[in-house]
Amino acid sequence: MHRMKNSPLAKIQQLFFGHPLKTSMQKKERVGFLLGLPILAVDTISSLAYATEEILIALTIGGPQLFHLSLPIALTIILLLWTLVISYSQTVQVYPEGGGAYIVAKHNIGPFASVLGASTLILDYILTVSVSVTAGVRALTSAYPQFLHLATALSVAGILILGWLNLRGIRESARVIFVPVYAFIVMVVVIGIMGLFTGPSETHGATSAQETDIVWTFLTLFIVMRAFAGGCTAMTGIEAVANAGKVLKEPTSRSAQHILIAIGLIGAVSFFLITKLANNLAIAPSSTESVISQITHIVLGDGVGYIFFQLLTAGILFLAANTAFAGFPQLAAMVARDQWLPKQLSALGDRLVFSYGIIWLTIISCVLVMIFRGNTHALIPLYAIGVFSAFTLNQFGMTRFWFKASQEEKLKKPSPFSIRKIFSHPRTKMFINAFGGTFTALALIITSIAKFTEGGYLIFITVPIIVGCCYAIRNHYQVIEKELIVTHKIKKQVIQKRFSDSAYRRVLVPISRLHWGSYEALAFSREMSNKVTALIVNIDTVTTEKTRKQLEELNWGIEIVILDSQYRSIIRPLIAYVLHQDKVDNELVTIVLPEIVPAKWWQEYLHNWTANTIVKVLSWSESLPHQARIIISVPYHVKN
Repeated sequence: MHRMKNSPLAKIQQLFFGHPLKTSMQKKERVGFLLGLPILAVDTISSLAYATEEILIALTIGGPQLFHLSLPIALTIILLLWTLVISYSQTVQVYPEGGGAYIVAKHNIGPFASVLGASTLILDYILTVSVSVTAGVRALTSAYPQFLHLATALSVAGILILGWLNLRGIRESARVIFVPVYAFIVMVVVIGIMGLFTGPSETHGATSAQETDIVWTFLTLFIVMRAFAGGCTAMTGIEAVANAGKVLKEPTSRSAQHILIAIGLIGAVSFFLITKLANNLAIAPSSTESVISQITHIVLGDGVGYIFFQLLTAGILFLAANTAFAGFPQLAAMVARDQWLPKQLSALGDRLVFSYGIIWLTIISCVLVMIFRGNTHALIPLYAIGVFSAFTLNQFGMTRFWFKASQEEKLKKPSPFSIRKIFSHPRTKMFINAFGGTFTALALIITSIAKFTEGGYLIFITVPIIVGCCYAIRNHYQVIEKELIVTHKIKKQVIQKRFSDSAYRRVLVPISRLHWGSYEALAFSREMSNKVTALIVNIDTVTTEKTRKQLEELNWGIEIVILDSQYRSIIRPLIAYVLHQDKVDNELVTIVLPEIVPAKWWQEYLHNWTANTIVKVLSWSESLPHQARIIISVPYHVKN
C-alpha cells in the first residue's frame, strides 16, 4: 500500500485512493450523528428489505393461512431490538472507544470468551457484506429480471466498489451513502403510510375455525422458530455501533447512544410497517420478486416511483455492507494488537483507515459470494447465529461488569433516594443487561435449532476453526517474543573485537525494536563497516524511545536516526532517507534487513512484510545510474 511519493505507482494510488492524511487529522476524520448514522445504521435499515420476507418464507411451510403470524413475530423481534438498543447504550457508555463483545468479554469474562466473541463478529461482518450485497442484487433483478443470470458477478463487483470507497477513508464513504440512506428511510415511511390506505387484496387462504384447528394440530413449533430466526436479521448492525467508537466524534459514548436510539426508532417503525403491509396486501414470497418489491408495486404501481424505489433499495442493500467495512477493520485492529491476528491488521493506512482489514474483508466476502452463487437466503442461516452469539457474550459480560460495580457501590456512603438514582444504579443496569443476555441467548438457541439443517451447522465448524487459528497465531507471537528478547547477557567486548574499522560505504539498518533478529543484523553490519546507521520510524513514541536507549546502551558506535512519519507510513520515510543519503554520499548505500525465519510455513505470513516491501521498492527506484544497490537480508531462525 505504500509507495514513494513521486513514483508512478504513488500517483496512481493517490488518484484512486486520495492523498495521504496526516496523523494529526485523525480526530477531524471522525464523524458526528448525521454522517455516523448512515455508516452504522445502514445495515439495520437495509435488513428491513428482506427480514419480513424471511419470516414469510419460513411460514410458507404451513401454508398461506399462517402468514398472519408474521405480525406478532415481528413485534417480538422489535421488542428484542429495543432490548439490545438499551443494553448496548450501556456498553458504549462503559467502553466508548469500541470493541463490543470482544472488549467486554476480554475485561469481564476471559480470553477464550473474548476470542470466541471476536470470531463470531469476524464471521458476522464477512456475512454482512455478502448478505447485504447479494440482497441488493436481488432487489435489482426483481426490477430487471434479465440480469438474474449475472447475480454473482454483480455481487462481486459491488463488494469491490465498496472496498475501494472505504480505502479512500471514513468520511469519503459516509458522504457517498448519506443521501441514499436518508432517502430510503423517507421512502419506506411514505410507502408504509400510503400502503395503510391501500385496499387489501384477497386474504391469505382464509379457512374456517375447524380448518384452522387442523392446521394448528399439525403446525409445529419449529415453523414459528424458523420464522423468528429468519426475521431476526432485522437486528443486524447493532454490534457495529459498539465496535466503531473511534469512528465517531467525541464524546463517542453520547454519539453512539444517539445513533443506537435512532436505529431503534427507524428499525421498529419501518419493520412494523413493512410486515403490516405484507399482511394487509396478502403478499407471498416469490422466487423472482422480493416482498418489498411486491409491496411497492401495489402501492406505487409500475411507474417511475417503483423503479426509483427499487434502484434505491438495491443501492441501500449494496451500501449496507459499509457497516461491516466500518466495524471489521476496527475490531481486527484491536484483536491484532492483542496478537490474536496478524499484526499487519493493526496498521493505519494512508487514509487513516485500517487498510489491510478492508482488503481482507473484500477478498473473503467475494469468495463467499462466489461459493454461494449470490444466494441471499442460503447465507442468512450463517448470518443470524453469529449475530446472536456476539449479542449474548456482550450482554453477559456487561452483566458481570455491573455486578462488580454494584458490589463496590455497597461500600460507598448511601446517598439520598431519587428516581434518577434508581435508573443509574449498577443493579438496575445489571438487570437490563441480564434480561438482554437471557433474551438473546434464547434467540441464539432458537436460531441455532431452526437454522441448523439449512446451513447453520457451518457456524459450529467455522467458528472453532477461527478460534483455533487465533490461538495458533497468539501462541506463535508469544513464543517468538520470548525467543527474540535480547537479554543483558550480551558479551559486548567479544563481539566488538569482530567489528570492522573499514570505511566501507554506509550501511543502513531499518529496525522497529531491538530483538535478536535486529541485533544480529546490526552486528553483521558493524563487521562490514564503521559507518552503520540504525533507522527507526517513529510510529509509537514509547517504543521508539525504548529502542533508542537500548541501542545507545550497546555502545557499538552506531548512528541512530529517528524518522518522523506524519502519515504513519513506515516505508515512505525510509525510502526518502535512503535516496537522500545516496545523494549525500554520491554512492548507493548498502541496506541490511533483519529477517525472521519461522519454523513453520504458515508463520511466514506473520513476519517480514516491511522488509519485503523495502526490497520491492528499492529494486526499481535507484537514483544513481550505473550503480547497483546491495540489499542484504540477515536471517534469524526461530525454533518455534
